[in-house]
Amino acid sequence: MKNRINRFERKWVFKNENYLALVNSLLRSDLFFTNQYPQRKVNSIYFDDLNFSSVRENLDGVSNKKKIRVRWYGVKNKLIKPHLEIKSKKGAETSKKNYVINELNDLKFFDAKNLDKINDLVNFKIKSKKKLNPLLSTHYDRQYFISNDNKIRATVDYNLQSIYLHNLSQLNIVKNFNRICILELKYPTKLDKYVREKLKNITLRLTKNSKFVNSAFETPRFFS
Repeated sequence: MKNRINRFERKWVFKNENYLALVNSLLRSDLFFTNQYPQRKVNSIYFDDLNFSSVRENLDGVSNKKKIRVRWYGVKNKLIKPHLEIKSKKGAETSKKNYVINELNDLKFFDAKNLDKINDLVNFKIKSKKKLNPLLSTHYDRQYFISNDNKIRATVDYNLQSIYLHNLSQLNIVKNFNRICILELKYPTKLDKYVREKLKNITLRLTKNSKFVNSAFETPRFFS
């Protein structure tokens, strides 16, 4: 298990047609962002109980909430070096716990029997009082940036897709959200004032966006 330090994660949502302008704004900002890693495909399976507690917490604006997901990178139809994440959030402050789950490595995705294997392992690892089930998956391309002082990370997500897993008859139905892209800034909580000061030249409106919640509905819930 690997624990991460507490940090802020702040998101903004844009029309996809503004993607290049968004990237240019990052590169020209006072934080002088540069590319950190090659872009890659991010895949996640989100879990929830039968009462949809995680979804309800997000919709109700609950300040203390938790998300449980299995994440891997690369092709979306095979779990490659997957890990289990427990993401806890209080306001904009976020902490994570990561568990490597080698038992699921190279497992074919979108297979009902394999979904059962994934679900059983997650419940075994989490030991939740309520049984968890795979609710949906998200898949998108991510571009990575880092500030010149190496203190602030930025990511831009685009080509967002989701697949509803709660009803196995919908495994072949892919929902596309290709009209939007999402900027996220991640940094230690102690740097909040510093980051806000540096980003004054980027006139963006912070939104309460979540790919997890947006993907559960026909229309993404975000402010334009």
